[in-house]
Amino acid sequence: MYIVVIFTMRVMGKKNLGEFQPSDLVSTILISNLTSIVIEEPHLPIAYSISSILIIMSLEVIISVWVKKSDRFAHISQGKSVILIRDGIINQKAMKELRFSVDDILEALRSKDIFYIEEACLAVVETNGTVNVYKDPNANTNIQKAKIPAMPVISDCKIIQKNLDIVECSIDKLESILKKRDLTADRILLMTLDINGNYTITVKEDI
Repeated sequence: MYIVVIFTMRVMGKKNLGEFQPSDLVSTILISNLTSIVIEEPHLPIAYSISSILIIMSLEVIISVWVKKSDRFAHISQGKSVILIRDGIINQKAMKELRFSVDDILEALRSKDIFYIEEACLAVVETNGTVNVYKDPNANTNIQKAKIPAMPVISDCKIIQKNLDIVECSIDKLESILKKRDLTADRILLMTLDINGNYTITVKEDI
């Protein structure tokens, strides 16, 4: 069974697990389950599992050929990449469609060493779910960074007290900033603030 699975994966040309498309992942899970059946139940003919694995392999190869030949089929079977951030502005419609939370976005940016959202010139969610970010080439000169970087102090209309403490900002100071912008916390999708008082605000859209 080990030899059969190695042969199958070689023919299917699988990538790293983090790069799997939905069909790739489903095929891999099914193959692992089919392999375990004959190992756990040695009285069953091994041909049952081998034939099923080869059928899955054949289907996966056929799908990969169709994907290359038809863009429409590729979009149906694998989806398409979506722009999540452009020029530091979150695409809230795309965010809702992808069921991304504010924390998901910030985590993706931090994984690319980006703590100031305006540094993100372009963020794209790929068909395999990974987020690729193109950093603004002028960000280093355009943004006056603080010793403690920008932290989310309001996320999805909720004030995050622990982050306010980190950037040494009181509730009164936060409310003063919002008052100048004629805003309240319940209207804000995301507000980031650094220890120098630099902030960005993304107002929540009605979608």
